[in-house]
Amino acid sequence: MRPVCFPLMMLTLSLAAAAPPLSAQRPCSAEANRHFDFWEGRWMVRAATGALAGHNTLSLVLGECVLQEHYTTPSGYEGKSLNIFDQTRGVWHQTWVDNQGALLQLEGGYQDDRMVMQGETVDAAGVVTLNRITWSRIDGGRDRVRQLWELSADGGTVWTSSFDGTYIRLETGADWDLLIQGGTVMNGTGRPGFSADVAIVDDRIVRVSRTPLDPERASRTIDATGLVVAPGFIDLHAHLDPLLRLPGAESHVRQGVTTALGGPDGGGPWPFAEHLELAASVGVGMNVGFMVGHNTVRREVMGLENRAPTASELERMKGMVAQAMDEGAWAISTGLKYLPGAFSELDEVVALSEVAGRMGGFYTSHLREEGLGLLEGVGEALEIGKRANIPIVLTHHKVVGQPTWGASVKTLAMVDSARAAGTDAMIDQYPYTASYTGITILIPAWAMAGGTGDLLQRMEDPALADSILSGIEFNIINDRGGNDLRRVQFAIVRWDRSLEGKTLHDWAMREGLASTPETGARLVIEAVRRGGASAIFHAMSEEDVERIMAHPFTMIASDGRLTQPGEGHPHPRWYGTFPRVLGLYARDKGVISLEQAVRKMSTMPAERMGLRERGQLREGWFADVVIFDPATVADQATFEEPHQYPVGIDWVLVNGAIAVENGQYRNIRAGRVLRRGRN
Repeated sequence: MRPVCFPLMMLTLSLAAAAPPLSAQRPCSAEANRHFDFWEGRWMVRAATGALAGHNTLSLVLGECVLQEHYTTPSGYEGKSLNIFDQTRGVWHQTWVDNQGALLQLEGGYQDDRMVMQGETVDAAGVVTLNRITWSRIDGGRDRVRQLWELSADGGTVWTSSFDGTYIRLETGADWDLLIQGGTVMNGTGRPGFSADVAIVDDRIVRVSRTPLDPERASRTIDATGLVVAPGFIDLHAHLDPLLRLPGAESHVRQGVTTALGGPDGGGPWPFAEHLELAASVGVGMNVGFMVGHNTVRREVMGLENRAPTASELERMKGMVAQAMDEGAWAISTGLKYLPGAFSELDEVVALSEVAGRMGGFYTSHLREEGLGLLEGVGEALEIGKRANIPIVLTHHKVVGQPTWGASVKTLAMVDSARAAGTDAMIDQYPYTASYTGITILIPAWAMAGGTGDLLQRMEDPALADSILSGIEFNIINDRGGNDLRRVQFAIVRWDRSLEGKTLHDWAMREGLASTPETGARLVIEAVRRGGASAIFHAMSEEDVERIMAHPFTMIASDGRLTQPGEGHPHPRWYGTFPRVLGLYARDKGVISLEQAVRKMSTMPAERMGLRERGQLREGWFADVVIFDPATVADQATFEEPHQYPVGIDWVLVNGAIAVENGQYRNIRAGRVLRRGRN
């Protein structure tokens, strides 16, 4: 036995001597000690907007004399408090601490069926702020509590709201919050599915049992008989630009997507950390992470100049990449087909990718060319991965333009060869024969230097105009134009909504023009002159799509933008990518097995990202789960009628919260902002 230190013995004796004599009355049993008991329990907390703010657990400890709080948020914020009734002074006291180093002490009491506490904070400049927090039972019940946190900078004359949240009591007394029974578990590894029950507590999977579990031990059950239970899908290529406007991400969540990576094609957000904080503040419907974009960084430093960076400019760009990686970026993305990335040379991209690689990220590349220059584009991406010593993804890999169809045989062989030589190369793909981007993709990159204004100025020079138009005609014939104006379909045209869903051919006919590449080129310039447009380009072959999908290192990603019904005429991939693979390509065509499809949508992208405890159905991992009907799952969105949600995605859980229930979307916003190295 370790000897007891003498000072400790003396302290123990002194405390014992000071303690009041034992009585028949239990300590802290007086009515005043029990005034805050209504806050005890497990709670979901929602902001005034309805967004998920966090979860809170209140427990009575130390002989029920102290109410202990543990609060967590989807963004990773965490805090604890101790609440006790000071019997000597007849006041309630709270001490709050958090993982940001904050300390808040409040005092007050119970009045008018409310607990009200108040205290001061002083900032570094010595400015005093009064904090007042009021807890009140909604409608006098036990299952809903309002917490109002107010601030005053003038000593209590004027108060402003800092947080107004509603606590919703979670069920207690059960072993599990949710039990998924009788489904076929496809755990994301690619191995055959097996019958099992899945038990969930809060945001974690706690049991995956091949032996049926007792439903009486669960607060709620889901009957998954005849259904597949799989890890939530992870979208490595998602355009999350509308996230702050569409935080619920319904068009993604209803596909079974529980995590999406934004900032592809070189277009990541900036300032980086600020954007992540904004996303966390609104509450998001799925987990989201972001990449740092090469185009974004180059534009910040160099604008749209068509030249190599100076040494100082390159150092500034490297510093920005390092900053974003330090702030939680998962990768660096390039859009070498787009401005200003199209103006960059190999050495520049390698230098920036080296920074991201050293900090644990990967490289995802929109190739410089996906048509006639496809092989060179693939070769460049593989060279970047080799020289920068960074894992890479050939993103939305495809073969564009009839002259190039079939080239996937060669590109996949190039990937295999690079992997054999030590380059960690993978692919992602969407399951469609049409791409989507801005109409300017048909314009030669050199003509776009400086932006739209400079392009239109060049069109005033007859010699330059002829060269620009010839370049557009070439791309219509050989590249994304598919050699037919009917293959260029308008998606979003803000200056003429009647063109949305129509083609370049339709526009030419409306104007009484011949449907030729020459006409198409002039209409492209006219579209730019009027404000630009986005379009769907039908210029890929089904054989290439299937060959790429079957490759063992291909993952599924949507390249989809968050949307909602009524917004333009989008690519159907925005609504249907993941169900389309499960239904059409796995079940109907047998291009891959259902287990392989699930793996390409979950475990493989999770491993590429370096996500911890997501991407598989495993005990102790996060409860991101999709439950789908293998017999009926299908995409409904078409090129003619794109605004249609899929069928057969019956349930979706995001961090243990039900986001899709019996096929119906619930705007619970239980997602989290994920940061590399911290999630």
